[in-house]
Amino acid sequence: MLTRKRTILGKIETTYGQDPTPSGASNAILVSNINPTPQETEMADRNLIRPHLGSSEQLPVAIHSMVEFDVEVAGSGTAGVAPAYGPLLRACAFAETILAAAVTGTAQAGGASVVTLAAGASAVDNFYRSLTIRTTGGTGSGQSRVIASYVGATKVATVSEAWTTPPDATTTYSIDAQVVYAPVSSGFESVTLHLNIDGVLHKMTGARGTVSFDLTAKKIPVMKFKFTGLYVAVIDGAAPTVVYSAYQKPVPVNGVNTTGLTLLGYAGAVLSQLSFDMANSVVFRSLVGAESVLITDRKPAGNITMEAVAVATKDWWTAVKNATTGALSVTQGTAAGNKVKFDSPAAQLTKPTYQDMDGVQMLQAGMVYVPGVNGNDEFTISVQ
Repeated sequence: MLTRKRTILGKIETTYGQDPTPSGASNAILVSNINPTPQETEMADRNLIRPHLGSSEQLPVAIHSMVEFDVEVAGSGTAGVAPAYGPLLRACAFAETILAAAVTGTAQAGGASVVTLAAGASAVDNFYRSLTIRTTGGTGSGQSRVIASYVGATKVATVSEAWTTPPDATTTYSIDAQVVYAPVSSGFESVTLHLNIDGVLHKMTGARGTVSFDLTAKKIPVMKFKFTGLYVAVIDGAAPTVVYSAYQKPVPVNGVNTTGLTLLGYAGAVLSQLSFDMANSVVFRSLVGAESVLITDRKPAGNITMEAVAVATKDWWTAVKNATTGALSVTQGTAAGNKVKFDSPAAQLTKPTYQDMDGVQMLQAGMVYVPGVNGNDEFTISVQ
């Protein structure tokens, strides 16, 4: 059996724990750094007392499966089309919202953190929630914000970060075609994963997991997934014929491809590394009558490393001391169909320290991503 000859398929389950039979043509996942644990076994020691020394058998009381792997951060190829890795994010407690075509218009009014969309905008409450809106002309042109809430009756969209220049009735806007992933606190989806290792098939049903994101300068941006699922008996099975055409070539993290970085109102950061970790609490439960994998909590956090600056330029020290939170935004990729935008409405820096890089003083700090006023928005991913 050859290590290189491995494939993994993933498909969202209609019924929890029931294999929807993913196919190589439609559900292949293009991964790197795969690390499977096909049998994660909890054991009970019989601990027998006998007239001689020696161990007792250990009996398996519960078995589940785990797997970790990386997926490159890239778009779907077409704005408004869900990326092939979408099912993985959905199984990590994200909801998927698809806006297939851009919504454009002229604002009726605006304010410090609001904009009243055109009369023809949706009448459904929160229809545009978590989507990114751009001002394209008139007062305040050239700004980009995430919609935190939307009232269908009044057409008022509240944005997660105050406008630099509030829009008014002359402002034109575009809510571009995009697919947004925002965290949820209920209605968690699950995925079935098929891992084939050179003719040996390992299945995981009812899988749920957590994901982190790493944007490091001069490297390929990646998502790091860790899934826990229900164990299925291992069998021999021919490797599927896989199709990876839905996966786009990523662009490295650098000054050309990584743009729009703002943090706590500061747009001048020179970035070395930025990470986001959803830190879902994933629990395998094996009880009489049922086995399941649950997501019971999340505590999104991460790290940032950037060039240190004078206090007069940006006073990070007071921001940390005062537990100040503010918006974070960064976009990876510049071409439509291959852009991924990351946003947090309330990022907080913690434990700042100095580091040296190439003789340049760097500031390294922890990050905590806090929910906004409406919740389930502490970290959103927009594939554009």
